[in-house]
Amino acid sequence: MSTFKLPDDAVEFLRAGRQLTYDHRRIEAGEVKLKRLDELSQGEVWIGTNMEGDPNAGRDGYYAVPAVSLTRECKAYGPEFILLWLPQDQLFGAWDCDHWVLTVFREASWSDIVANPAPYINAQWDCEDTLGIKFVPWPKYKFKKGMPF
Repeated sequence: MSTFKLPDDAVEFLRAGRQLTYDHRRIEAGEVKLKRLDELSQGEVWIGTNMEGDPNAGRDGYYAVPAVSLTRECKAYGPEFILLWLPQDQLFGAWDCDHWVLTVFREASWSDIVANPAPYINAQWDCEDTLGIKFVPWPKYKFKKGMPF
């Protein structure tokens, strides 16, 4: 079974079927449940061309970034990629599927997320977020013309 280069502590946490503990009433997403390790699969998130400095700004297209959604369930929103892992970049992050923005947590370990999960889960909705930064997909990921659907 592939572990998608996840850190060992994340692998063990997901293999055991553990869940994050936090006050879900205080964040936008509410209660989010994680997938078990054997439920993980690689997909992709899409990043639009509206970031400052994007060499493809104004063009009709997007960047596709390989990602593994760690979230299985969320009653308030679609659960996919609320919390994710980027295997090629070895970063945890959160994807805003409405605005095609990927926030990554460059300094966060799995232990950091487990210790205080709410701000990581809430990062895409929190304008005051200081944990994450917007992921710049170029030049590593190719620009694709058109729409992915």
